[in-house]
Amino acid sequence: MGSSLPARALWTGVFLILVSTLAVMSTSLTPTALIPGALGLAIALLGIWADKSPNQKLAMNIALGLAVLGILGSLQGIPGFITILGGGTVERPIAVMAQFATLFICLGFVVRFWVERRRKI
Repeated sequence: MGSSLPARALWTGVFLILVSTLAVMSTSLTPTALIPGALGLAIALLGIWADKSPNQKLAMNIALGLAVLGILGSLQGIPGFITILGGGTVERPIAVMAQFATLFICLGFVVRFWVERRRKI
């Protein structure tokens, strides 16, 4: 693994925690608003663990798995985001925006992970 992946995992986690914080500040405290934060906390902690431990590969693979789960869980926000972009309305616009941001952030981490892995081969 490249030494930049733990730092990328940490920053991915920080961005997801920020998304969750903004969602909670914009609406009431709901479990769905906390999901990006919990996911981000786990990914950030795995990034720290990978940086400090000889098990870097294991930690980064777990972080990758969590990011993929984040992508799969956020896919349902795409139609709502397209509706918002088209000027329409959705029932929970903050949740849709948080899902799309989670999708985008996790996708960025997965792509960067894949690029690093391909570079090593």
